[in-house]
Formats: sequence, structure tokens, C-alpha cells
Amino acid sequence: MNLITLTHTQYSNYSNIHNQRNFGQTVEYSLLEENQKDSKLFLGLIDNSNNLCAAALILVTNISPNIKEAYAPNGFLIDYSNFDLVKTFTEELIKYLKKEKVTYLITNPMFKYRIYNKKNMIIENNINILDNLIRLDYQPVGYSNDFSKYDIVIEDYDNKENIFRKFNRNTKRNIKESLNMGITLHKGSIKDIEEFYNIIKKKSRHNLSYYYNLMNTYNTKDNKMEIFFTKLDPQRFLINIKKIYESEVRRNEVIHKSIQNKQGKMTEKILNKKINSDSLLEKYRELLNKAIDFSKNHEDSVIIGTSAIIRNNKEIYFLIDGYKEEYRAIHSSHILKWALVKKYSSLGYKIFNLGEIHKDYQNKNSKYHGQYMYKIGFGGNIIEYPPNLLLVINKPMYSAYIKLNKLIQKKKSN
Repeated sequence: MNLITLTHTQYSNYSNIHNQRNFGQTVEYSLLEENQKDSKLFLGLIDNSNNLCAAALILVTNISPNIKEAYAPNGFLIDYSNFDLVKTFTEELIKYLKKEKVTYLITNPMFKYRIYNKKNMIIENNINILDNLIRLDYQPVGYSNDFSKYDIVIEDYDNKENIFRKFNRNTKRNIKESLNMGITLHKGSIKDIEEFYNIIKKKSRHNLSYYYNLMNTYNTKDNKMEIFFTKLDPQRFLINIKKIYESEVRRNEVIHKSIQNKQGKMTEKILNKKINSDSLLEKYRELLNKAIDFSKNHEDSVIIGTSAIIRNNKEIYFLIDGYKEEYRAIHSSHILKWALVKKYSSLGYKIFNLGEIHKDYQNKNSKYHGQYMYKIGFGGNIIEYPPNLLLVINKPMYSAYIKLNKLIQKKKSN
């Protein structure tokens, strides 16, 4: 087997059909503004019949005059479970990168290290893949940030009805309430990026130009960024929330009469119903007041939430979503995600990656626990990825580089 340089077209064709495909291992990723200073290598491993067996986008950066760092975003396009293939690819890659005078390679492979269900029970374990990579001298070096370790993913469902059945009770209720309030979905364009950014900027690690660049670059048939908005119509909102409020008033009255008929012998079930109804009644009363004010102050529909996705072949990746704080109680993010899942599942998309969650997601006292609860409510699995891996190409040069860095840090601390 040999490692060869691929053309953009050859690499793109392969990356679009590989089962490890992702939006990092794409020609589009190499064209992002943040990667313009890097040298780009599109490499492919071919067998004796010139069949392509694996591939990788490698970005090479000059760290210093004598040090070159190679980076394979989101890992290689390879069957990680095939040890012999990974071994051959690694050996050929080291040879190739040595000729390019690369010092070391960093990669963050996206194979499924472990998969957990919504009860946090392990349902798939691929620890042997990481063990094999370590055998090949890949060194685990931790995660890029606190959100790099886990994603929540919906996959392997036949249709949107089966997807909806897996949602938890709160998620289903929030979606139905949002539908009843008259929320609608609208697709945005590049001219709407600033509107989108103003909604999500408080939770984003990136600036406005990053999203402009992302949307301009991911703009092909197989790899495309799209933005969507939820809008609220003033009159529909008022009419629908009034109906919801009046319906809950009647339900509350029925429960109250039931309690009176029990003559003090109230069961726990009836008590819980009353508490729940009282809470909903207060919530709907507040929303009704907001709807009245909203209809007085607005004639046209108003944007209340937004979401950005990347379509990568047959996968939808949710980059980020957000809502205007004054409309927090309307749950626009729930209806937005569900609307997009429905839209794209009907077009043949099978994987819906709801995005990252914090590494400490199980800690109920963590401020990020709510993010986890929101996403797991859509019934997906928790995907754990392996840590970033370091592969040293030039050991003497890398050793000298590390010693020099330690010496510099020591001097700074003195």
C-alpha cells in the first residue's frame, strides 16, 4: 500500500461517502479563513489495485523556523476497527510527514469511543480501538475544551414519528405548546447572519466574522451551513394562548370541584394534579399578559429564536441555537429542533447530532446540567469521543522543542 496526494475532487468524492465522514474532514474545512495560513495535504492510502482504502486532510503549520505541526481535524477517514489498516496508514503517514519535515501530528478522532443511552448506561464500548492506537504510539493528550468529549445524537430511526415517540414528556409538551402558540419556521440566508449572531452571541465562543466565513465556505451540495429562525405572529399568539389559558381554567375548576366532593379526603394523585394545574395556570396567565402587550406593540411576526446547522452528506449537525430572553417561556428552541428533524428526516437524513454537552453533564449542581437535560429530552444517545492524540514524527526535534518550552515557562514563572 502507498500514501499518495489526492486532488480536491478525489478527496471530496471519498470524504462524502465514508462512514467516518464529518464536516472537519472536508475540502470546505481547509478553505476556512482560520486555516488559510496552513499548508493543506489531501492524502489517500491506495492498495495494489489503486483502490482508496483511507484518506485524511492534514493541515501543516510552522510553529517556529524548525518546528512544523500537522493537524488532522476530526481524525482520519479510516475504519478504526481494522488494526492492520490503521497500522499501515500510520506507518505510511509517518514516512510522508517526515519528508515534509513535520515534527508532530495532533488529531481529535471522532470514532465512537463509548455510547450511552439516556439512562447513562453503556450500550457500546470501543475502548479496544484507543488501546490499539496507543500501541501504534499515539499518545492521549486530553480534550480541546470542556465540551469536546460528548455529543448527543439521534440516529437509526425509520421515520419522524418514531423519533418523536422517543422524546421525553417535557419535550413533547413544550413542542405541542409552541405549536399551539402559532410559532413558524423560516429559513434565513447570508444577509441574516447578523440577526442570527445577535441572538446567539452570548453563548458563542466565536465572533460574527466566523459565522460569515463558515456560511460562505460551507456552501456546496454535500456540505452546507444553513440558518433558521422561529417567528411569532402577534394575533395568532394572542388567540392561541387565550384558548390554552381558558382550557386550563376549566380543567382547574374541575379539579377543584373534585377536591370539594372528597370532603377533605384528598388523594395524593388529585393533590398533584391541582398543584400542576395551578402552576400551569400561573404560567399561562403570564403568557396571556405578554401576548396582549405583544399584539399591541407589534403588527408583524417577530423573530424569537434561531439555529444554525451543517448538512454533511446525510447527517445534520446542530452548531448552535438560541432565543431572545424575553421569549424564554415559549420554548422556541424545542420547536425549532423538532421542525428541522421533521424537515430533513423526510429528505432522507438519518443522523441528527444535537451538539456538544459539558463533560460534567451528570452533576446536577453544574450550570451546564440544564443544557444536557434539554438535549437528552430529544431521546438520543450520548456519544463519548476519545481524547486528542499526539503522534510524534521527529522524536529528537520534538524532544528538544518540549525541553525548550519547559525552560521558557520556567523563566516566565521566576
